[in-house]
Amino acid sequence: MLQLDAIVTDIMFQASAAIDQKTLIEGLGGEAALESKQLLDVDRLDPRQEMELSPSMPFRRRGERRLMLIDDQITTPRKDPSADPLIKADLRAAKEQLIGIVQKLPVRLGRLFALGSWGDAVLVARDVRDLRGICLLPWALDPQVDIDGKRRQTPLSQKEFEAKLLAYEKRVEELDEQQIIARLSGVSFERRGDVVVVDVLEADGTCPGAPSTTAKKPPEPAKPKASPEPAKPAPAPAPEPKGPPITAKEIDGTIVLVFPQERFDLDVAAALGKRDWDQVVRSSDNLSGSLRDKIHREGASWVAPLEFLSEVFVDGKPLTKAEFEKTATAVDGARSLDVHFPRFGDVVLFDVPGKGRFVTSLVTGAQRVLALVK
Repeated sequence: MLQLDAIVTDIMFQASAAIDQKTLIEGLGGEAALESKQLLDVDRLDPRQEMELSPSMPFRRRGERRLMLIDDQITTPRKDPSADPLIKADLRAAKEQLIGIVQKLPVRLGRLFALGSWGDAVLVARDVRDLRGICLLPWALDPQVDIDGKRRQTPLSQKEFEAKLLAYEKRVEELDEQQIIARLSGVSFERRGDVVVVDVLEADGTCPGAPSTTAKKPPEPAKPKASPEPAKPAPAPAPEPKGPPITAKEIDGTIVLVFPQERFDLDVAAALGKRDWDQVVRSSDNLSGSLRDKIHREGASWVAPLEFLSEVFVDGKPLTKAEFEKTATAVDGARSLDVHFPRFGDVVLFDVPGKGRFVTSLVTGAQRVLALVK
């Protein structure tokens, strides 16, 4: 039975994660650490139960697994949560355990919160945009808050609610990493290796401002009333943007999309990160039907030209020429460096003499793509 104010370590694994049981147990702290915790496989719950417990749609992507570790020995349940909004427990050790789990395992997002509270005490992610994405969920799922963030007296119509959900991804992507960090206030932010950490803990590890409420599934949005007006014909599809086609090559069974300069920008990078192939590959691109099917089924890596070094980041800072010259590695007549590309994630940067600079998502064995740009 789940107990109010129990501390929850909520872990969302990457869609591509493949972990054996031994590795999972070790990553979670070992069998001894798990003896005092309940393990809840969220994916075995009815979706309506997840909505009541801690909703994660539309944040979660297809194939991502979610696991909760529940510890009811850290805190003593409050007798009157409405009169006592403070979670009186030192969560600093639990925070460090969460950071360790995310660093050891292929986790997309880790959260720490008290069961029944409205907010998270700690968030750990590999992508700053995931911090924004999870924090936008209350706006996305509230049936009485409209697309502009204004609260209504009555629930949104079905059409309005669906339009807001469709706008969720755009809201997540409208700010880049540096803009998101600049807007953080009232929280502690730090980088720990390849993860970013945000928390609202006090100096003594307690979590302020977490009044408990009874979690309820948001009511179904009201359905729009029938209109006497005749249905309007669907608008004609917008013409595809102009630009040269992308090409695709297969390297050791992996499809690599090769982008010309005119076809690659931050929006395309974001679509690649979400595996939204319909936004990447156009009907005018000279790709066979079988190749398109394989891309949708298995995914693809990519390589694209890079105009300025400052478009990529190392340790949270724009890359400079001096830093690249100092830290880059020689590879097959070119120079390479592992960097972070905004809205996508980890990539490899190549500086190819006589050809220019390129970034590729093929992090492992990335030198294989050099033949595509030389």
